[in-house]
Amino acid sequence: MSALPHIGLIVAGGTITALAEDPFEINDYGNAGSLSPDALLERSGQLRGRFDVTNVPVDPAPSFDMGAERWAAICAACAATLKEAPSISGFVLTHGTGALAEAAFFLSLCWDLDVPLVVTGAQRPASAQGADGPMNLFHALTAAADQRLGGSVAVAFDGVLHDPRDVTKLDNSALDTFRSPRFGPLGRFAGSELDLFARSAAPGPFLPWHRLGALPRVDILHCHSDGDAAAIEAFIAAGARGIVIAGFAPGYATSRQAKALETWVHEGGGIVIAASQAFGRVPGNSRNRGHGFLPAAGFSPAKARILLQYALASQRSPAQIAELFDRRGEAGRPTWRS
Repeated sequence: MSALPHIGLIVAGGTITALAEDPFEINDYGNAGSLSPDALLERSGQLRGRFDVTNVPVDPAPSFDMGAERWAAICAACAATLKEAPSISGFVLTHGTGALAEAAFFLSLCWDLDVPLVVTGAQRPASAQGADGPMNLFHALTAAADQRLGGSVAVAFDGVLHDPRDVTKLDNSALDTFRSPRFGPLGRFAGSELDLFARSAAPGPFLPWHRLGALPRVDILHCHSDGDAAAIEAFIAAGARGIVIAGFAPGYATSRQAKALETWVHEGGGIVIAASQAFGRVPGNSRNRGHGFLPAAGFSPAKARILLQYALASQRSPAQIAELFDRRGEAGRPTWRS
């Protein structure tokens, strides 16, 4: 039996596996193919000498084509792999960075395995000089082998470990693009060591992946000057059960949009979550309460959409949804195992 940490690796695509013909090309890539899971490990240095890696088979896809169905399938593949190989102490998911924060948050709400899942990726393709993928992968594997994480989901990127609730991508090309603006990171890597910062207990998984089924349609309304109700009408016609406002800070729509949404809440039973395009908590206020809108706490519009889908799938009432957003958005952090 190997004494190395046994990790399941899910290679779901993204920049970390992409290849370009020019080693100095970091923006336009994929024209030279992509790396297989084995090739990714080989190109990332002597990782097989540090970890016993089992590949978890999934169909890779670009970040912009990932979503609920693929993320749930990743959970199913991990559960099947863990059943066959119970010595696995954690999983690493490589993912395109465009939707990586959404993926990690979605997975944190449904991951019910007793081992950690650490999500990572890269800003530069595997073929680039100075590619960041190998070190990101090493750190993710290191975190996945750390028993202190328990059955949690985390994001490892550029030497930092993040909570999926807080992490967001802030820059199109910078290597330190992922930040946690509200609460800060969960930990940092010092060489091959992971320093974790202890926090108070946070809620665990909300709805296990095997009970998800098809999630209700929820759309995001991007608010801007002179915005009207055209998009709202289209969302409702398409069958939306919820709409998230990506609003003017701290979470406002235009008067025309607010009127249309208020009518839908009162006459159509829709659920409207007021989120903001800026960082920080979206407070409850008389204006939005008067329209029947629920505050998004500190969630970004994209994450508020995912949480609302989960809430609607579990038949939560508006009052219960408001409480869920407040509890999930403002709860403390996990206390790591010693």
